[in-house]
Amino acid sequence: MSERVLDLERKMERHSEAIENLERWQAKQNGSLAKIDDRLHSLERWIMATLATAVVSLLIQLATRR
Repeated sequence: MSERVLDLERKMERHSEAIENLERWQAKQNGSLAKIDDRLHSLERWIMATLATAVVSLLIQLATRR
């Protein structure tokens, strides 16, 4: 019985360590995801600005033809 209790205590300790490692990994991943989100948002703004410039250029060209 005592050996069984010791075995369970060791398993609990390993599980606790694994959970701590997973929580640290998750925090690191959340930071990485936030950086990726910021970069994608910046890229989205750049694409929208480029599209707006192209549309304005097209409208100016159409307006000067008439």
